[in-house]
Amino acid sequence: MHFRRVALIRLATLVLLLAVVLGSAGSVSSATTLTRRQRFGIGFTTQVWEGDHRVAQSLSSYNLDSLQVGWYSDWQYRAMPSQPKDVTPATRLEYVQLLEVRDDVWPPDWSAVQNAVTLNPQSTWIIGNEPECPNQGNLTPAEYATRYHEAYVRIKGWDPSAQVAIGGVVEPTPLRLRWLEAMMSSYATQYGHSMTTDIDVWTIHMQILTEGPGTAGAGEPVGITVGAGEAMEFSYPDCARVEVFKSLVTDFRTWLAAQGEREKPLIISEMGVLMPSYLLYEDSSMTEAQRAAVGDRLIEQFMSQVFDWLLTAKSSTIGCTTDGTLLVQRWLWFSLNDSFYDEETNPKGFNGALFDYQSKTLTRFGQRFVAYQSQTNRLSVPLVQR
Repeated sequence: MHFRRVALIRLATLVLLLAVVLGSAGSVSSATTLTRRQRFGIGFTTQVWEGDHRVAQSLSSYNLDSLQVGWYSDWQYRAMPSQPKDVTPATRLEYVQLLEVRDDVWPPDWSAVQNAVTLNPQSTWIIGNEPECPNQGNLTPAEYATRYHEAYVRIKGWDPSAQVAIGGVVEPTPLRLRWLEAMMSSYATQYGHSMTTDIDVWTIHMQILTEGPGTAGAGEPVGITVGAGEAMEFSYPDCARVEVFKSLVTDFRTWLAAQGEREKPLIISEMGVLMPSYLLYEDSSMTEAQRAAVGDRLIEQFMSQVFDWLLTAKSSTIGCTTDGTLLVQRWLWFSLNDSFYDEETNPKGFNGALFDYQSKTLTRFGQRFVAYQSQTNRLSVPLVQR
C-alpha cells in the first residue's frame, strides 16, 4: 500500500507539472507567434509599366535575402508560387494568395483555384483587392458580400485549414468603414449569420490618398451615398505623414474591437508612398529637383518610423489578443520593383520601389530598407522639418 500511495502521489505530481508546462506553452503560443522576418512582406509587380506598354518580371531574377522579408504577394493566386533567385530552405518566402473579384475576372476558373488551394494547404487567401474602390474591385457592398461568401465556402471546403481574409480597402477612413459595415450587414441578410464567423484574417491597405468623386486618388466607395464633408481630403505631403498612418490604423483597430474581432490578426496587405517625391514637400522657393530630393528623404523617414511603430505599437484595449496586444501583425511594402512615375515618359508608374526593375539593383529606398533590417545607419536619414 505504501508503494502504491507513493506512486499515486508521484503520478499526481507529474500530471500537475504537465498541466503547468502545457499551460505555459499555451500562453506563449497565444502571444507572439511570428518572427520579425515573418512580419515583413513585399509586393512584387509581375507586369511593370514602361511608357505605354508593360514589361514582364520574374521574382527568380531578384536576390532578396538582404531585405529579410518573410512573405510576398503579387495580387494573384498560384499553384506553384515563384521564389527569389537566392532563396534557401531557411529563407523561402510565404506566398499570400489573392483572388480578384472584379467583374472582368469573376467568376474565376474554380478548377484552377482548387488546384492552387490543394497544392498549398494552410495558405492565407485574400478575397479581393480594394473591392470598394472604383479603380480596382468596383463592387457594391452587396456584390462583394456575395462573392466573398462563394470564395470562402469553396476554399474552406477544399482546405479547412486555409486562412480566408477579407480584401483590403484602400485606406480605413470613416467612409470605407461605412462601406464595410454595409457589406457586413448585407452578408448577414443574405446568409443568416454574422460575416465575422467567416473571416479568419482582416486586411487593409494603407495608401494615404484623398477621397472624392471620380476615380482620382481613392475615389469614393462604390454603392453608398456620400454626404457633404464625409470624404477625407489628404494633401500630397500627407501621403508620407507618419501621424496620419498611425491614426488611420489605430482607428481601424478600434473599429475591429467594436466588432468583437480583437483576437483576429490584422495584415496591412499594401502600404507605401505612391506619389512622386517632388509633390511631398511644398516650398515654392525650391526647384522640382530640390523638392524631389527632400521628398525622397521623407519617404525614407516614413519607412523607418512606420516600421518602428508597427513592430512595437500595442494596446491593452484594442490590440490583438492573440499577438501580445500588438495592433498590426504583418505588413507589405509597395513595392519591390514597380517603375517610377515620370509625367512625360512613365505616367503610370508609382513611387517607393526597393529595386530597379531593369538592373535588379537596390534603389535608395531599397538601401534604406536593407539598412533598417540590419539595424545599421538608422540615424543617417536627416529628419525633414515640415
